[in-house]
Amino acid sequence: DMTIVMANVEFEKLSGFPRKDIERRKKFTEFIDPADLDKMISYHQGRRQNRPAVPDEYECRVINRSGQVRDIWLKVGMLPDGVHSIASFMDVTDLKAVQRELQKNQAALNGVIEAAGGLIYAISREYRIVSVNSAMAEKIGHDPTGQWCYAVLHGRNTPCPDCPASTEKPVRRELRSELDGRWYYAVTKPVNDPQGGVSGMETLMIDITERKQAEQALEEQTDRFRRENLSLRQGMKERFRFGGIIGKSPPMQKLYENIVHAASSSANVIIYGESGTGKELAAQEIHNSGNRAEGPFVVVNCGAIPENLLESEFFGYKKGAFTGADRDRAGHLQQAHKGTLFLDETGEIAPAMQVKLLRVIDGKGFSPVGGSEVINPDIRIIAATNRDPGSLVKQGVMREDFYFRLHVIPIYMPPLRERKEDLPLLADHFLKLYSESGQVPRLAGSLLESLYSHQWPGNVRELQNVIHRYVTVNRFELPGSDLPGRSSGDILPETEHQPGDLKKFLQEAEKRLIIRTLESNRWRRTETAAALGINRRTLFKKIRQHGLD
Repeated sequence: DMTIVMANVEFEKLSGFPRKDIERRKKFTEFIDPADLDKMISYHQGRRQNRPAVPDEYECRVINRSGQVRDIWLKVGMLPDGVHSIASFMDVTDLKAVQRELQKNQAALNGVIEAAGGLIYAISREYRIVSVNSAMAEKIGHDPTGQWCYAVLHGRNTPCPDCPASTEKPVRRELRSELDGRWYYAVTKPVNDPQGGVSGMETLMIDITERKQAEQALEEQTDRFRRENLSLRQGMKERFRFGGIIGKSPPMQKLYENIVHAASSSANVIIYGESGTGKELAAQEIHNSGNRAEGPFVVVNCGAIPENLLESEFFGYKKGAFTGADRDRAGHLQQAHKGTLFLDETGEIAPAMQVKLLRVIDGKGFSPVGGSEVINPDIRIIAATNRDPGSLVKQGVMREDFYFRLHVIPIYMPPLRERKEDLPLLADHFLKLYSESGQVPRLAGSLLESLYSHQWPGNVRELQNVIHRYVTVNRFELPGSDLPGRSSGDILPETEHQPGDLKKFLQEAEKRLIIRTLESNRWRRTETAAALGINRRTLFKKIRQHGLD
């Protein structure tokens, strides 16, 4: 009936009653916390009825004489008479208090962990996941406890080569996940066992993808500025040319700056200019000065491709796509992958083809003729035309949306007649280019005057042909000019001075050149000085010397 028959001194201390008031006077139920009373009575009765699964050891709470509640760990055994039982117990109140405090702290820590906004996991030294927070479990899609961390977190078959699993100090690092391609900032610290060794590690991972993308964009911008600055500094050293482009006139200086800005960008470019002004050279320099310089530079003369071949030329074709297609062939778009596609005479592209090219420009890719795979090339388009695209749009020859996709960075090539001060540089360049004997011929004053007076409808290409013909067949001829052909032995202007009087000859040639240039510029001295490649003060001085004022 649960009457206490015998109690030792320790039970006196626990209960607060002397043994004489306990033994055969009180029942054990008088000391049990009401919340645990039913459980204890059930165990007591079940033990005498030999019911299975009745525990011999359990925890319960007792109340002493002062009303204090104490936690005890109880072990009960039956005596041989089958009636009495003996109970030994241990006061675990302090231990339970510590456990409750730990649980409280763990709950608070879990709250902090969940509010941290990061992905947290703990692993053993054997790379098994011990625990994860809810954010990590949600990212993975399940509770990965017990699984290999390198398989679940990084999609690997073996441990990560840079894993700090055995670290004895906190490790901070940035890593990129092989599963989702995102960047994370990870802080890993060791977990120590009771002996002071490392039993595992805990890691906090914070997604820093946006920050890394911003850093990458900043690095690309810095690199672009560095390249632009390098190009500009190089241009300061050699402003009379830019790669294969020659000229030092103000229009050319503006062109060089535009090329530098276009090269530092990845946007599409359209180059306007008359035939023969060097549009392809400008496109080549944009490519060479940009971050695609290592890639291909593919030139397409749109005006030379028959309309029925446009699609196969641009997109390529598969073997058997049509008669004569005996093998796969990559088109211009695929050939220009990672590089630049230069579309010369863009105004000659048929509107139907413009629609298909628009899909490529918008990133929707293309399929080769006779194929079904979609190819998305990484290309930059530089277009060029000698026609007015605005009028082409009005005439319906060019689609407006196609025009605006190309007209992002416009560049204008000045005609040669607007930069005649570059004629000596260009003429000297072509004279050296076509001279095979090593001796570069010179142009007499009258021939140089004729270069300045000519309007150059064919621009630099026409000048190139004139100089080439002069060097090759010893004849100097300008289309539409009344200047008679001269042999190489008669290229000097007629003069009344003796052949040895070089100083006077040069003075007269200079005077005639200045007069001719003044007349062609309507005696505007600033324009004349620019055309002659000298400053205004030098021009005024020479005008006075020759009595032209």
